[in-house]
Amino acid sequence: MKPNSPAPTFTLTSASGEQISLNEVLKNGNHALLVFLRHLG
Repeated sequence: MKPNSPAPTFTLTSASGEQISLNEVLKNGNHALLVFLRHLG
């Protein structure tokens, strides 16, 4: 991914087990902040 390029479409499972897609979050003009962690332990 290059800086300032659109995020790809994806679906993740929330902490409560609900499927949430990026498109669903953004459809009503909402914003999303994506954080990519490189090392977890």
